[in-house]
Amino acid sequence: MRGARAAALAALVVVAATAVLTAREVTVGQAEVTAADAAAARSDWGDAIVHARAAAEALVPGSPWPARGWSRLEAIGHDAEARGDDATAMLAYGAMRTAALATRAPGSGSDRWRTKAEDALARVASYRKEVGAPQTPATSMLDALHDTEPPPTGTLALLGLAGVAMLGGLGRLTWSAGGERIAQAVAAVGFVAYAVVLLMT
Repeated sequence: MRGARAAALAALVVVAATAVLTAREVTVGQAEVTAADAAAARSDWGDAIVHARAAAEALVPGSPWPARGWSRLEAIGHDAEARGDDATAMLAYGAMRTAALATRAPGSGSDRWRTKAEDALARVASYRKEVGAPQTPATSMLDALHDTEPPPTGTLALLGLAGVAMLGGLGRLTWSAGGERIAQAVAAVGFVAYAVVLLMT
């Protein structure tokens, strides 16, 4: 009975924390899109990019603001390209890519925005018009972007689970009596899994 109450209380705490976090991220996303639009209206492109990127990174399920943040970044980049402002275009597309990498998760849709951003960065880099700026082939730019590929989400999740297993097993050995063999096995499996994932990446 006591265990059921503790589990119910823990579930309630998790639900409440999730609701508060979701509401906060939705509020942040809305405020950042509004600030990005205000900055764009006064042609303050640097400020607009900063706020649009913050909106894109305020990712929670069901929120419309991250997609609007990415759309603002894409629009700023396109407009900058049209007027020959390659520096602003690169900054906007770079912010798109950074936000996409920061929000990588199954179902987030960030991979689509990342692909758009990388294609745009390669396009702008290939026809930079500043005096003395080297011409960068689009394929070289894409290769350079892919060389900085972060670990996949699945790999990070496996590392996290392995770490939890190690800490859980070691914690059980340290603070609890009984079940030493199980705790040792869990800690050992976590350590081996962690090492294997690191070696494979």
